[in-house]
Amino acid sequence: MDDEFLTRVSFAGVPHTLPHSSNISQVTLYPMTPHDVCKVYWTLSSLAVSYVYSINGVSVYRNFSATSSVTPKNRLIAPATFETTDFDSQTQTSYAMALKLDGVYFSTDDNSKIGLKLIFEEVDSFNLINLCLWPIPGMDNIAREFTFLNKSFSVYLNYQSPSVTSASFSSFAMVPEFIVI
Repeated sequence: MDDEFLTRVSFAGVPHTLPHSSNISQVTLYPMTPHDVCKVYWTLSSLAVSYVYSINGVSVYRNFSATSSVTPKNRLIAPATFETTDFDSQTQTSYAMALKLDGVYFSTDDNSKIGLKLIFEEVDSFNLINLCLWPIPGMDNIAREFTFLNKSFSVYLNYQSPSVTSASFSSFAMVPEFIVI
């Protein structure tokens, strides 16, 4: 990147005009350091996800990514959005991922703990499964930890018993790629 620039930033390392919220109940990637949030905001170029699970003997493997064409300098006025959605007609599931960098979340007790809102979900047409970043009340689940920027987070394969007689969740990975400065 040859187009150097300077800008005023908040304690989170993002433009001071970006909304900052202390409502950490809205956040899924928490806690992160201001350094990591700053790095994601200014230099993330793509976010790849891959995972493997099995429901009632049907194995599912996914590998997809979301990219943004918003250059770092343009993120001063238009935050990058990393979104993708798709539908698998064979398994009758929809899956989506969205990391929208249009706001940051922080702890009022310790503003060095910052968070971002990542939406990740896979659901089937029959409401038997829901793979997402939180456990769903009333459903059984299998949790897997994953690492994002050297921090551990959890993802949950939620499923309905007794309709689902067997479930396994083999792996989950989220890999960021960054613009080299």
